[in-house]
Amino acid sequence: MRIGVILSHGGLAGLWTPGCQGAASIAAAEINEAGGVLGQDVQIVHRDSGETVASARSAAEHLLLEERVDAVIGLQASHLRSAVRDGLHGLAPYVYTPHFEGGFCGPGVAALGVTDHEVLSPAIHWLAEHRGARRVFFIGNDYIWPRVAYGTTESVVRRSGGRMIGHALIPLHQRDYDAVLEGVKAARPDLVVIALLGEDAIAFNRAFAEAGLSGAVLRLTLAFEETQLLGVAPGNAENLFAVASYFNGTQDHDRETLLEGYGHAFSGRLPDVTTNSLNCYDAIHLVAGLARHVGHVDGHLMARVLRQGLPRSLAYKIMGRSVIGARVALAEADGTEFRVCENWKS
Repeated sequence: MRIGVILSHGGLAGLWTPGCQGAASIAAAEINEAGGVLGQDVQIVHRDSGETVASARSAAEHLLLEERVDAVIGLQASHLRSAVRDGLHGLAPYVYTPHFEGGFCGPGVAALGVTDHEVLSPAIHWLAEHRGARRVFFIGNDYIWPRVAYGTTESVVRRSGGRMIGHALIPLHQRDYDAVLEGVKAARPDLVVIALLGEDAIAFNRAFAEAGLSGAVLRLTLAFEETQLLGVAPGNAENLFAVASYFNGTQDHDRETLLEGYGHAFSGRLPDVTTNSLNCYDAIHLVAGLARHVGHVDGHLMARVLRQGLPRSLAYKIMGRSVIGARVALAEADGTEFRVCENWKS
């Protein structure tokens, strides 16, 4: 059974790739040690998605037509998701792993990541109640996910009794933040919600602190985990919060085998397990579960199961794992680590 792993091997999302590849390999090893999938070993085939629609679609088509994969898993920015899906032509399932804006991702696709609404609603209410965050400014990249995240943030802030006092959408890869930071200073928010992709989030958070804003303004970063925190901390992480389904050290995720195997294989050579690498690990197990569910290692049959999408609860049932208890956790940066403040059930 051949599973394609499509990740960006460079660019803004490339910092997540080593950990995701490592976690996927641990999942494949576990499955093979247990007898494989319907008698077949799992083999991982890696492919670079690049950062464009054309390169992402080409990567998917190469895996399907040249590598003859039975399924694909991937962590892509949301504007590349449909390119991967379309490149598979409905002939193989696509398990999409990152935090995303929510909604139906198209036929043949299962999404494992948490959505903006799942994380923003509890986190903003908590920050309003415990840290007095009423005046909110939003900053994101100018593509699908942050545009939707802005609308979700606006709705949640209004329901929490606060108000939006400004927003800015900036191009991918932009590093000149002077105008945006001046806008934040002029607006005087209590909280800035940040939806920037990968290394853009690192660069902006460093600039934010260097502009002298971190001592007085809270930051809530979306799709932000320990790998990125290492690029920001410790000097630029004051009042920096993140919200995700998993942080290093969370105890209730039923992933002890992953943590043990990953630590044994990669300790000191790859980043620690994060929410992104955990989702890639789960995605490999979901593909194996889909094959067992249809009774064949057949990409077309597995993709048909996903033609209307797949609720996360059913995805975990198919992969044979318990539903994760604390689906959302809010954490505050403490040096180079995150300290969980609160978590909520799904």
